[in-house]
Amino acid sequence: MFSQSLNDDAVLNKIFLISERLIIFDGLDDVFSHIVKTSVALINAEAATIRIFDVQSGKLKIMKGFGMSHGFLTQPAMNIGEGIIGRVVLESKPFVTEDLTAEPHCNNKEIAKIEGIKSFMCIPLKSREKCIGTLSVYRKKNTPFSDHDMLILNIFGMQAAEAIEKATLVKELTRQTSIDHLTDAYNKKTIMTAIEKDLSLSSRYNEASSIIFIDIDDFKTFNDMHGHLLGDKLLHDFVSILKKNSRKMDTIGRFGGEEFVMLVPHATKEKALVIANKLKSAIEKHRFTGKEDSTVGITFSAGIAAFPDDGKTSEELIKRADEAMYQSKKLGKNRITLWSDTMPPG
Repeated sequence: MFSQSLNDDAVLNKIFLISERLIIFDGLDDVFSHIVKTSVALINAEAATIRIFDVQSGKLKIMKGFGMSHGFLTQPAMNIGEGIIGRVVLESKPFVTEDLTAEPHCNNKEIAKIEGIKSFMCIPLKSREKCIGTLSVYRKKNTPFSDHDMLILNIFGMQAAEAIEKATLVKELTRQTSIDHLTDAYNKKTIMTAIEKDLSLSSRYNEASSIIFIDIDDFKTFNDMHGHLLGDKLLHDFVSILKKNSRKMDTIGRFGGEEFVMLVPHATKEKALVIANKLKSAIEKHRFTGKEDSTVGITFSAGIAAFPDDGKTSEELIKRADEAMYQSKKLGKNRITLWSDTMPPG
């Protein structure tokens, strides 16, 4: 018992030292390499792979592997809920088996047999808010993974997930400080700056300009049903559709959560309404990715306010477009409301 305690302390100290090293690597690829190689060494496995959720495809992609053939590492990306690994992400629970090829939910039995895989363990990589992917380890001999192996890999997995998030954040910060990294829309600060510049020009040349305030309907319900990862993909795809169906001069920004603001220059409220209805129709026609390869229809509610009739400053216009959007929610959602000074308060 005393000897086992000393051994555990040595392993935990090793994990701590390894985790410290994760912060010195130059990029995500180096972090991924370190994670798979370290996981193999920690629990005496023979191979490892790491899959991360890709928001653009909505699938779990193999980002790095160690100890496996090129054919194994170039397997197609998989859906959340698909196979064993997809279920680990969906349920955010680890999985272990003594014989991977005997598992009914293993959807790549043939390639597993070719690789000679026997024992298999997969843990979810959990950030503070969600599961971002999986870390899987493999043995090609008939030596099952123990509960102790599971404990050690879970501890290391927590450190690995944090390192991946930090490396991703650094990458995004260095890419651009004006873009919301999840949706590729402008962030709140940048869209507010763009509105202020546009209003200055509109005032100078005596032109109208409009704001469309957009809120996705029942987004929390979608997240609760399909999970935060697919909620992220929905937000990304939502903005992509808005961009494709707006004018080149229009600017979209993420205002917070599932709220977006679109600046529509040289447009009265009536012209902005035509644009907003086009966006509404495009969103209604699109089927968004849900769990286990399902598709889901969504809608949005919007409000429109225009310069100079509804407000002279960016703050006034945003406030009134937001009020009009809430009126759309009260009237049953999936609609667009023009702000009016006769609108019911609240």
